[in-house]
This record gives sequence, C-alpha cells and structure tokens, in this order.
Amino acid sequence: MTRNPLLDLLHTIPKESSVLDVGCFGFGMVSLGAKFGRPDLSHSGVDYVVPAEIPVGFDFRHADLNKSPIPFEDDRFDLVVCNHVIEHLRDGVDFFGECARVCKPGGTIYVEAPSERSLTLPGFPFARDSFFSMSYFDDPTHAQRVWTPQSFHRLTRYWTCEPIDTNYRISWKRRLAAPILVPWALLTRNGRMLEQTVWFALGWASYLVARKPADTHGKPTFTYYIPHNC
Repeated sequence: MTRNPLLDLLHTIPKESSVLDVGCFGFGMVSLGAKFGRPDLSHSGVDYVVPAEIPVGFDFRHADLNKSPIPFEDDRFDLVVCNHVIEHLRDGVDFFGECARVCKPGGTIYVEAPSERSLTLPGFPFARDSFFSMSYFDDPTHAQRVWTPQSFHRLTRYWTCEPIDTNYRISWKRRLAAPILVPWALLTRNGRMLEQTVWFALGWASYLVARKPADTHGKPTFTYYIPHNC
C-alpha cells in the first residue's frame, strides 16, 4: 500500500484539534477527516480561488499568498497542512515561516511538493483536458523550485522548528507493478493510472512533517547557518 503520512497525522493529532488547509480548494482535509473517523476536527482554510460551496462550519479565507500573509492569527492551529502549494509561490522560504506562525506552539506542520525526481520525466502524453501531470513543467503555475527531503529538513531547521519526518512519497507496490501498469495505462489511455503509478513508483513528490517548538509563539526567527561539524 501507499503510505500516506498526512493520514498518519490525522490518526495521531489530539481530539478536537484545529486544522488549517492552505490551498483548501476541494476541501480534502474535511473529506479525509470524515472518511477516517475524525468528525471532531475543526477545519479552516485559505485559497486563491473562492469555492462555489463551502462546508458548514468551515472557516474559509480568500487570499493571494504571493501578495499577502496567511490571513489567520498567530498560534491558532494544531495542524497546518500545505499540500502541493509551496511550489506555486514565489517565496517558499518565507511561506514556511507563515505556516509556523499560525501553528500553535508544539503543533505540527505538513508540507508536500514535487521533488527533484519530477524533473526527470516527459510531459503527460494524452488526456490534456484532465490536467494530469508527469513532468514538473506540465503545470504552468509552478513558480518555485522543487523540494528534496534534504531541502525540507534544512528549511525546518532554518526556521528553528523540528523536522520529524521527511522523505519521498513512494509505494513499493506501485514500483513493483510499474513495468505492467505503465504500458497498460498508455495502451488504454488511462490517465489517472499512469499519473498515480509514475508518481508513487518514482517518488514524484516529497513531504515534510515538522513541529513548532513548544516555547515559540508567533513567527519563529529565520536563521541561516552552516553546522559546526561541516
């Protein structure tokens, strides 16, 4: 199976936690919470696009995060989720500081974005109107660099937060089945099968789970440094 670190977090965050979904169009965190037994969670979100319908009780804020900070107060959320958003922003480094600012002291931040492995693939070959991606460059709104697990780790340290887990999103089941699934998806023109197989066989995306220090309020201090043992 494909391990989903975000789903792992949903199972472990405290009861009645507050969750911020940065880039919430589609309300994926609301759906995950309902599907996996977390109706107790309080959901908020921010997006560049205003949804046609907003779930009852959801605190939605509209903002262009290239121009504005995250429109929520300091130290509010137990879990801040940024799922495939940071690569669309011009200043991903400062954006992580904003995620830390709105996170409660001791709270958790989850970030996922295309990895450097997304640069190794050709563009998606068919089903143009479905907006599937193989190459990083298939999405013209990608404005930022790609993110390796190491870059996520360093970003967290620079913002004086604690990196808990950072790695590639990989499914060994998909990897083993890729020699069969990829040709079959191409033959049958099954876009979703091709995208998902390639993504999880290759490690197309990387992720970060980080913790804001329990003694830090508001936006942490960014400090660029080189370790003494280098």
